[in-house]
Amino acid sequence: MSLKYKVSLLVSVLFLVSGLASVAVNQLVIMPSFLELEREQAERNTSRAVEAIHRDLTVLSTNVTAWAQWDESRLFMEGQNDAFVERELSVDAFASAEVDFMGFYRSSGEQLIHRQSGAADPSNAGLGVFQQAALPAGHPLLQHADILGDAKGLVGTPRGPMLVASRPIVSSSGSGPAAGVLIFGRLLNDETRQRISAQYKLELEIGAAASAEALDSPLGSPANWEPDESHRMITVQVDEPGENLTGETTIADMDGKPIVTMRVRTPRDISARGKEASRFALATLGGVALAVLGVMLALIHVTVLNPIAKLTAHAVDVGRNDALHKRLAIDRKDELGVLAAEFDRMTDHLVEARQRLIDQSFVFGKSEMAGGILHNLGNAITPLMVRLSTISDRIKGAPCDELERAIEEIGSESGSAERRADLTRFVELAGIELVSLLREAHEHVRGGIVQVEHVQQILGEQARYSRAGGVAEAVEIAPVVRRVADGLSPELLRVVDFEIDPSVSAIGLVRGPRVEIQQVVGNLILNAAESIKSHCISNGRVRVRARREQDGDSRLAHISFEDNGTGITGEALSEMFHRRFSTKKRGSGIGLHWSANAVSAMGGRLFAESAGAGQGATLHLLLPLAEAASNGAPVSPGEGA
Repeated sequence: MSLKYKVSLLVSVLFLVSGLASVAVNQLVIMPSFLELEREQAERNTSRAVEAIHRDLTVLSTNVTAWAQWDESRLFMEGQNDAFVERELSVDAFASAEVDFMGFYRSSGEQLIHRQSGAADPSNAGLGVFQQAALPAGHPLLQHADILGDAKGLVGTPRGPMLVASRPIVSSSGSGPAAGVLIFGRLLNDETRQRISAQYKLELEIGAAASAEALDSPLGSPANWEPDESHRMITVQVDEPGENLTGETTIADMDGKPIVTMRVRTPRDISARGKEASRFALATLGGVALAVLGVMLALIHVTVLNPIAKLTAHAVDVGRNDALHKRLAIDRKDELGVLAAEFDRMTDHLVEARQRLIDQSFVFGKSEMAGGILHNLGNAITPLMVRLSTISDRIKGAPCDELERAIEEIGSESGSAERRADLTRFVELAGIELVSLLREAHEHVRGGIVQVEHVQQILGEQARYSRAGGVAEAVEIAPVVRRVADGLSPELLRVVDFEIDPSVSAIGLVRGPRVEIQQVVGNLILNAAESIKSHCISNGRVRVRARREQDGDSRLAHISFEDNGTGITGEALSEMFHRRFSTKKRGSGIGLHWSANAVSAMGGRLFAESAGAGQGATLHLLLPLAEAASNGAPVSPGEGA
């Protein structure tokens, strides 16, 4: 698995985990908080309905106070205001007081008179206990803390639950004693429900309580009913379709018995909006996350992964193809840029070290070979010298002078017969010795011939090794040409203008021994420059160009060296690469001959073209391209300079 794939997978997994975490937080934290808010709103709405009942009771208590603390009412209770009923207890009075029932009672509970709205016969309208002649003793509506105290709450009637409030009847100044008790009642009917629903914008239902067991503790009290106690019994549940939350609470009457169940439906707008907002937030977050993921992956690929991939591919190429001539050239200021620069610098050092090693190996090889040759020649020549010395010593010891004088003396016939006989005997003995010497010398000469043949074999073997090429390298030709041109003598540089075409740099790498390629290029450039100088041309020019050629299965770099020098005649063209041929007065005739042989050994060609004397010349150098050679055996890349 590549590093690019691993990083992309890791970043994608991290973003996926983050997305799942966001969804989990939304479902486990955010949405429950919306639901909790929604439930709290349902509880508040239910509490508002209960508080609306309490406010109605408060208003009812205020209205009953206005009637109970009135001299007209007190005089009526004392029997001094007979016209009170006809004058004050009219239909308009019920509407003004916003009540459905008015009852005047003695402090003992005896009913003096009562009136109710919405009944053809005011005396029989189905109000239960309020139709009776007296209230039960100890009824909560008869219990007051003082003459200015009130009692209020809910009571059940055949017409439905009714809000009731009572006050002691006193003078307008609030002084006693109390003349009786005034009770106002307002039915908790559908009209009241609609009014509360419209006023508080609630979807309210009011019904009778299921049973007394529905209440854990009384919500009312014998004296006064307070809405705060009802908050303890609010329950919230989701409707069957799931579109509303229903808050429900049970209200007790003044005896502490459940009497009314109130239900308030609250639309689930908060959770719906929360879901919508969560979906939008998650969709937006997902889109932004995908965009950030894409941008992050793109940036990681551009800034990190692609350079690392490039560096990896470069290292693999260098390792597999020995392509030490290639450079990364990543212009960055970060760690990757430093790494790439150090890799290129390390490659440069390696190229330099390899070239030095090749050069030193060549020199050491030549030196070692020369030492071996000298040693072998010494071993071969030493016996030859011994034989020659032996022959020389034996010849020096031979009686040649004595033999010559003896032969002269015998031929002169001047001596005695005995003398002549001794000389003759000496000549015979000397002849025998010379014959032995000649035979011994012949053996030594034969041995010397064998030693000479050995020397010839050694020299022949050296000649065979001397024809072997150097170490093949991948050489960049442009630096070679530039260095050779820059290395010419100032005298030649003054009269020759070198033009190196960009095609030379674009041709790529050639394959061959770097030193020999440099020597060949040096011979060609030097010959061109000297040709211009000898022709006394003031605007001399040597132009070097290159192109690629296909020669059968071989791909070659064709480098041409064109000059405007003396030119080459037709006869010289056919012989200029022969050994010892030269058009120079002091030329050796070896340089071009060696160059042609060296290029041929590299697998290339060297030939010349010229329009004739005075027309300049073009020498063509064809060398194998290194990229073609790298498909076979690997080459040693080098910077040809």
